[in-house]
Amino acid sequence: MEILNRDGLARIGLIETIHGKIRTPAVMPVINPNIITVPLNTISDLGFQAIITNGYIIRRSEKLRRAAEEHGIHDLLKFNGPIMTDSGTFQEYVYGGVEYGNVEMVKFQDRIGSDIITIRDIFTTPENSRSEIESAVEEGYARARSVKISKGKLLAGVIQGGLYPDLRMRSSKLMSKISDYLPIGGVVPLLENYRYADLVDVIVNSKLGARFDLPIHLFGGGHPMFMPMAVMLGVDTFDSSSYVKYARGNRLMFPEGTRDLSKLSGFPFWSPLNGRYSPDELRKAGEDERIYWISVHNLAAISMELSEIRERIMEGSLWQYVEWKSQAHPALREAFIRLAKYMPKLEKFQEISKKSPQYFADAYSLSNPYVYRIRKFTSRYIERAMDIREFSASYMERHSASEIAEIYEKGRFAALIHWNGIRIPMELEDTYPVQQSISARFLPGCRARYELPQRSAGDSIRNFDLEKLRVIAEYQYGEGTGVLLFPDGTEIRKSKKTGRIRTASLNGKITATMRAMDGFLTLTFEGAKLIASRARRISIVVTKESAEFNSKGMNVFCKFVRKASNWIIPMNDTLVYSEDGSLVAVGKAAMSGREMKQFRRGVAVNVHEGVLE
Repeated sequence: MEILNRDGLARIGLIETIHGKIRTPAVMPVINPNIITVPLNTISDLGFQAIITNGYIIRRSEKLRRAAEEHGIHDLLKFNGPIMTDSGTFQEYVYGGVEYGNVEMVKFQDRIGSDIITIRDIFTTPENSRSEIESAVEEGYARARSVKISKGKLLAGVIQGGLYPDLRMRSSKLMSKISDYLPIGGVVPLLENYRYADLVDVIVNSKLGARFDLPIHLFGGGHPMFMPMAVMLGVDTFDSSSYVKYARGNRLMFPEGTRDLSKLSGFPFWSPLNGRYSPDELRKAGEDERIYWISVHNLAAISMELSEIRERIMEGSLWQYVEWKSQAHPALREAFIRLAKYMPKLEKFQEISKKSPQYFADAYSLSNPYVYRIRKFTSRYIERAMDIREFSASYMERHSASEIAEIYEKGRFAALIHWNGIRIPMELEDTYPVQQSISARFLPGCRARYELPQRSAGDSIRNFDLEKLRVIAEYQYGEGTGVLLFPDGTEIRKSKKTGRIRTASLNGKITATMRAMDGFLTLTFEGAKLIASRARRISIVVTKESAEFNSKGMNVFCKFVRKASNWIIPMNDTLVYSEDGSLVAVGKAAMSGREMKQFRRGVAVNVHEGVLE
């Protein structure tokens, strides 16, 4: 899988198959080979690049089997794009047994030309015992190991594990060893019963146990109301048969849920039904006609939601979108709240900042990874402090910035301000997301433990601008890097227009610049050398061959990364070392450290300066 854009674990990428590339996030409409409700050309016109059908159904029908084996599944379904086939696992769960084994079903899918071939694993439900689920995980892995498929095709090893986090993680680790594509199975009962909070547990643990260069698929998860949250947690592809199942029950999909035809008074402008039928006319239409058009409407709703999710990833606002969507249903809200417990694991995959502002609606808005990261840093900041003093809202309203800076410089204490109801170091006032909603720190009811005493002029013992640079450096690069990067004697240049810091230099050489867009630092190679001894947490090691090009300012590609710190976060500065131990470049990480080690394609670090430049 190749990543084109990202927002945390959510990613726009390309999955390569024999019959073309699938741009993620993507939904594969489920096609019943016996009853094709919506023609495949209509499905393509609605923006769907790939479909999924059931290989077991085709195999047990003599007519379909013969046609598929003679001409291929693409000819059978009259579809030229990628096709994924299922193996009969769900049918075995529903009907209690199927007549074809795993090896036979995999060989059949391969023989008829499927692009993504699914093993016949053991379906488990939340009601199964731990021992049953554990046995299913091991058996599924054994079945995946027992099959081989043609070159260029993708083997889908299904992740099982029920509601046991450790089993989900174990299953995804095992399947990652031998699979090309990772569907999350056993989730249909959760989806049908709106157990979205449990789905959060399932998806997160499946994702964190998997290789990050493999696509994650959620079986049956193609409803617009849950798709954004699933994508935010790392799901790349979905399938959906609900578009036609809902149509048979006269139910129409909308971004925030499902509505019954009998209760509608009109159709939205984006719906293919708008201008073609009134709700009353559609209710009176023939059954086949009504099912067809509601199915088309439902597919349009899914396609529209995919477009919205992609745009949100591009602009970096998916978290806000998921938070807003969670207001549509209590089960979604419960799932959104459940996300908070995973922030210690998810925060490292979130970029250092975003292009879009971070809005705060209520206390649950503070569960996002940016706030978690600030709170974690603040906790360490306070632990190291000998003295802690808070600036109250009333105090800061009565005094100018220059007056506050003067007071700051006359004492050695950890200065805290209130921002959205939490305490943060004053030095982070210009960083993302604090700077784009700084006035929010003056919340009603905020009170300091005590107000800072005025001191006489001329007894400053530290410089606010220098301390600001040091604290930001430690926030970005780790404890101990601030003083190394910005020692006494650092020359600071500020914008004449805004008064904000622009560059820092030492002995006439620029060591870092401060970005206006987010208040964070960008290292020069001179700056990278200063912190090299304490910055292993933001360092990677590349091959000697790669180092030769990186030293000249060329980007680092994933396939040349030999080691990478798990502390590296996307969009933050990264130090690039050669295998011989020499520092060769500094640049901006395109992905997390864990991802760099697992991807074989794409850029790992966008180098902005090499040692030879």
